[in-house]
Amino acid sequence: MNSAMDTRKQKEHVVYINWDGFAWYYYELANKNGSLKTHFINELAKSGVLFTNAYTGIPSITNPMQTAIVCGAWPKTTGNCYRYYDRKTNKVIQFGRENKAETIAEAAVRQGINAASVQQFILQDRGTKAGDNKNPYIQYEKADYSLRFDTAIKLIKGEAVGKWGQRIRLRGIPGFLALYMDDLDGIGHNNGTTYGVRQVKTEEDRVNSVLKRLNEMDEKLEEFVQASKDAGIYDDTSFILTSDHGMAPYGQQDLEYDGYGYTKLIDLIKTIESLNYRVDVLDKGQGASHDADIVIVCVGLEAQLTFARDYSDDEIVRIINAVKDKPYTGAIMTRDEMEKRGAMEGFADLLISPKPPYSFQPSRRLFIAGGQHDSLDESAQHIFSMMWGKGIKKGYVYTKKMYNIDFARTMAKLLGIDGPKDATGGILEGALLQR
Repeated sequence: MNSAMDTRKQKEHVVYINWDGFAWYYYELANKNGSLKTHFINELAKSGVLFTNAYTGIPSITNPMQTAIVCGAWPKTTGNCYRYYDRKTNKVIQFGRENKAETIAEAAVRQGINAASVQQFILQDRGTKAGDNKNPYIQYEKADYSLRFDTAIKLIKGEAVGKWGQRIRLRGIPGFLALYMDDLDGIGHNNGTTYGVRQVKTEEDRVNSVLKRLNEMDEKLEEFVQASKDAGIYDDTSFILTSDHGMAPYGQQDLEYDGYGYTKLIDLIKTIESLNYRVDVLDKGQGASHDADIVIVCVGLEAQLTFARDYSDDEIVRIINAVKDKPYTGAIMTRDEMEKRGAMEGFADLLISPKPPYSFQPSRRLFIAGGQHDSLDESAQHIFSMMWGKGIKKGYVYTKKMYNIDFARTMAKLLGIDGPKDATGGILEGALLQR
């Protein structure tokens, strides 16, 4: 076992908790008609800041947005947009954890503050490392929220954690601690059994499954907060709870056929090709045929359109006019509009997001009561976020629109450090106490 790490001299602590797929509407439904499935979160909001207008970026997909949050910068800076067609190489590029920007963990370590991560995979080898007794990364296979919280509790209690051969023990909480949990995301997708929760067949049951797990996570969060109090570090700690994206419903919503279960990609292609274009739908690693005019890349919901050749603005307008009034068409964004939102250069020339519960799934099979988040719809873009603890206002409702990339520089300020170096997000001054 590696030697213990002494963090008792650290005066400021920041705990960054990310619940993947925590849509704002989940929080609203959890508290509808006085049900209070997030009782403890509601109590924390009374002593902290609740962000009622928090949003994520483009594309609202896990790896790009998890990266964006810890770097405080959109894909335009990090260089990770998950998947896109590269016209120059005629190939669909698939990203994993690629990241060109400094993370908050790297910024902390660079300035002499220890960092630790429990399953926040974007920080693995990017400020934290498995088996490192100073800046550890801890991960268990098939670990749900409960095991991950238990791991964090053991960390601050000074108990050993991690796999054999990579076990570490801390004497207190490090300056920066990141916790990542993906139960809400997995259960919200409803693609199969996730952390013991079985796949269901209706949208109502999908949401109820998510809310049940949210209630359980809320209770475990209370246990974690109590552990930090017992360890004597609560009063010196700032806590952030946010998410990378929400979840848009798609597919057949109930047991009876309703017309939503099958993809609308086929009709979208026919509509575009009626304008005398040749369209190729490509997956990762594939290239366009020699006579293709337009490439469509899909992840689950959205259609990313990229011309395989030079094009004019008039052509974009023609396509928009042809598809905008379709019953399945939701929001549409041009390249300029995407770039203003921080999308990576080349991500798409036109982005068409379906109106829930429609989808542009590449598969022709029947989809039932699914959830997906690569969407411009409010259900995917509007996320839950809150802060509480040291240096943070108490009982304040922050109604101004903000983005999850604003947390990186805010956390840095709470730690008393600069960075991350490449961050473009703001500092949430309106949520902080004036020193």
